[in-house]
Amino acid sequence: MSDKRHQLSILDQWASGSGQVSRSTKRLSEIAEWIDWAPLYEIGRRIDKTGPQGGQPRKPVRWMIRGLFLQHLYQLSDPQLEDQLIDRLSFRRFAGLPLDQKVPDFSTFWRFREALAAEGQLEELFGEVNRQLEAKGLILRRGTVVDATIIESTGRPLSDDERQSLEENPSAQIDTDGDSTQKGGTHYFGYKGHIGVDVGSKLIRKLSFTAASPHDSTQTEKLLAGDERAIFGDKAYPSKDLKIRCRQEGIYYGILEKAYRNTPLSASQKTRNHRHRRVRRQVEHPFAAMKGRYGMRWATAKTKLRNKARFIMSAICWNIERSISFAKQEPNSLPAAAT
Repeated sequence: MSDKRHQLSILDQWASGSGQVSRSTKRLSEIAEWIDWAPLYEIGRRIDKTGPQGGQPRKPVRWMIRGLFLQHLYQLSDPQLEDQLIDRLSFRRFAGLPLDQKVPDFSTFWRFREALAAEGQLEELFGEVNRQLEAKGLILRRGTVVDATIIESTGRPLSDDERQSLEENPSAQIDTDGDSTQKGGTHYFGYKGHIGVDVGSKLIRKLSFTAASPHDSTQTEKLLAGDERAIFGDKAYPSKDLKIRCRQEGIYYGILEKAYRNTPLSASQKTRNHRHRRVRRQVEHPFAAMKGRYGMRWATAKTKLRNKARFIMSAICWNIERSISFAKQEPNSLPAAAT
């Protein structure tokens, strides 16, 4: 669709002629101008197929990609997204959907998101956004903080008998992908979201998504970018092999020291841990936003694939909005790599 097609109609211009700007409009305008959307549309077009027998083509990929962002920026279900696009001028403007055009049915958005998730293209969207942020000089490469958070399922733990029964008679209403873990004496059922955060900018460079039971340290390598000058993490991540590799490659090893039975931490180790905790806390900010602002407090979908899709989109939304605020800092206060 040409740029001319995305211009406001006379009715659009009349509706926005008062000069008042809502907070939502300002937020969406900043996001729209911050990202080069063309590469994201190209990723979306790769699943824009009608099949060998033909059929009804998808709606314009711009509507679908930007609709996906609206959904996660505002924690909307598919029907809510359709309704909000019908009612809200700021949403239509962001999506490039003129008032004289019919909003796609919510199932169209659902199928588009499912196809992106199934073909691994949400990961490509995440990578492309990060490429653009890196080109803006906002990824500092000073170091990476690795961490994981438990995302509880809205379903319940299943017994072995129940799982066996569901294998024979699957139900789309029951979460069979999540599993159980224990933390601090409390049992949880669901998943874990893992992220590697850029020290200083707090942008998420790498991520992974697993069931709840795998130990946090199993994802360490997936969360490292390979060009960081330091690695930080809590007591779940100590690794002698990683420590040796960091020394060999000149990378600062900032994983918190862990006490063992009959081997308490020394005074110097405690001091070192206290210093490193201040850096490690940076990972708490993206997790708080992903859970609170972007709706990942609970794993509400019934499959790992769908919950992973929500997790990736929440990370993309955090990176975009965090990078906008980070870039607004006074030039003299930004690290040299970001100015």
